[in-house]
Amino acid sequence: MKKFLLFSLLLLFVILLVPLNESQPLIHLQNNVKAKVHSWMNGDASVKNNSLKVPKDQEFAINNIQLNTSKNKVERQLGKPKRVSTNEYGLKWFTYYDGNYNNFVMVSYIDNKVNALYSNQNIITSKSKIKYNTPKDVVEKRLGEPINEIVKGRYRFEVKNDEYDVFHQDHVYSTVFYDKHNNNGVTALLQVSEAMENRLSQQYGAPSSTLEKSYEYQNYDFVNAERKQHGLNTLSYSDSVSHTARKHSEDMAKNNYFDHTDLQGNSPFDRLHEDGITFDAAGENLAYGQTSSIFAHEGLMNSLGHRKNILNTNFTTLGVGVDFNNDRQPYWTENYTG
Repeated sequence: MKKFLLFSLLLLFVILLVPLNESQPLIHLQNNVKAKVHSWMNGDASVKNNSLKVPKDQEFAINNIQLNTSKNKVERQLGKPKRVSTNEYGLKWFTYYDGNYNNFVMVSYIDNKVNALYSNQNIITSKSKIKYNTPKDVVEKRLGEPINEIVKGRYRFEVKNDEYDVFHQDHVYSTVFYDKHNNNGVTALLQVSEAMENRLSQQYGAPSSTLEKSYEYQNYDFVNAERKQHGLNTLSYSDSVSHTARKHSEDMAKNNYFDHTDLQGNSPFDRLHEDGITFDAAGENLAYGQTSSIFAHEGLMNSLGHRKNILNTNFTTLGVGVDFNNDRQPYWTENYTG
């Protein structure tokens, strides 16, 4: 037992500095060992909720919350939000969770009624018995053919993607995200009403400093919710590391490039050092062009190198920086340190 624990601890020192092309079995082995060792050492466990109920009024519920539920009822069940941030629809996301990112759910309201829901934890229930880890082929068998595009007036937006399905039923767009590296099982759910979706006439939300800051905090929350779901320690937020990350996103957006190495030849680690940030281990994730912070995070989780950073037990701190280019497309930089 002691030899196994020693071997496991040695694996924890394998740090991914930038995304690399590693074999899928190796990634699975490393992540599984890290999660188990951290759970043994810290007593953490993945999210569990034994009071989840099958929804009656809607196809899906998240932590027993369904679309059209009143805000008063939501907050009687979940308490006050831990964070309120702006979304691409020009409205607000209200973020609820218990303690240290247990039972994480985001809710957006129109006229104090739930019109959007999201979670990346095991708190999804469905009349069709779809839940966290349900295989993609089972989801499609039970919900039917996913749509390929969303039509808004004279605009058509393609939504066909092998990492998620979008279903349009009962005036609701339900996006089911899959984990490509865990048997294509359900890993997250986003529901948006037609009324909410139709508030966004273009592909991207209107750029603003408020939306940039909101995307930053949302991605920080998503990472911690993801780590909690996998039984890992959550990360503290760093304003100074976020400043470094934000400058890189601004540089990429302004100068029309997308790379870990900037135009001056500096690596992520050079940029952190230049800003006086000390670390024993560090990593950087980049995303570009996704329509929201939700799609950015889910895309990063389906990229092996980026996923390894998100789930790395050596990291203790995260900073996120977002900026938009002239085409309204957002750039995300996540800098991890430990």
